Amino acid sequence: MSQNTINIDEASLQKAKWIGKLIIPFLLLVFVFSALTPFTTIPAGHVGVASLFGKVDPAELPEGFHIINPLKKIQKIDCRNKELTLLDVGVPSQDQLTTEVDVTLKWRIDRNMAAEAVQETGDAAALESVHLTPKLRSLIREAGKGIENAEDFYKDDIQVFMQTRILEGLVDNLAEKGILVEEVLLRRFDLPRMIVQGVEEKKQQKQLAERQIEELKRFTTEQEGKQVQAKAEKMAAIEEAEKRIALADAKAYEITAQAKAQAEAIDIEGEALRKNPEILELRAIEKWDGSVPRVTLGDNAIPLINLNDFDKKKP
Repeated sequence: MSQNTINIDEASLQKAKWIGKLIIPFLLLVFVFSALTPFTTIPAGHVGVASLFGKVDPAELPEGFHIINPLKKIQKIDCRNKELTLLDVGVPSQDQLTTEVDVTLKWRIDRNMAAEAVQETGDAAALESVHLTPKLRSLIREAGKGIENAEDFYKDDIQVFMQTRILEGLVDNLAEKGILVEEVLLRRFDLPRMIVQGVEEKKQQKQLAERQIEELKRFTTEQEGKQVQAKAEKMAAIEEAEKRIALADAKAYEITAQAKAQAEAIDIEGEALRKNPEILELRAIEKWDGSVPRVTLGDNAIPLINLNDFDKKKP
């Protein structure tokens, strides 16, 4: 039984040695293959910069799959848009006052110059700290020297002028470093306290003046309205007075015409009576009620008869 056991152990040992001879070379091959990868993949928005024993390959690797020398080291450079923000950057103006400004810069690495940029400076962080930030601060200060007064920083045209000048300076100086600047944004201006107080006072005075102008306009409008109303009332009163005068003139004319007609009628009647006295007698007869005037003497009433009237009637 012991002889069988020895034979089994020797067989297992031989089998194990045989498996070991197969696995060890395979693992060694996997390790070497992993350590010396003959291919690489460049992700979207990146380029690859290859170097062999410290020497940078001038040709960048574009996006995608690449078969490479396994001894080369590949550095993947991000060429997508980036933002750099600087806070509270001091900007002196010609009036010897310093204004603090926040500025944001949009930039990216030129994919066609990534290898040169890495060789001369380094990765994106190195490009930002070595070239981009110092140049941006310098150009901000230079742009501020062209501003006469600190309070002018609040003006839109001044801000546009500064952004344009800074952008042009960055583009001209950093393009050769492999840095492409897309946009410069000035986001906040913190003027000196004395200037802020002056600006606020000026703003309040302007608002007060505008309110006074509006009040003057309102008062003027009201006065013009009252003048128009008074003029209308005056015209209405004049028109009413003219109507009354015309009515009075018509009434007076009517009275005058009536009096004149009556006077003319009286004159005509008087002339007719003078020429025809019989008319008076006829009217007297028409008005006589048939009784004879009497004179009372004592108890007897004696009729009064004018005998001259009979003499006048004799032919």
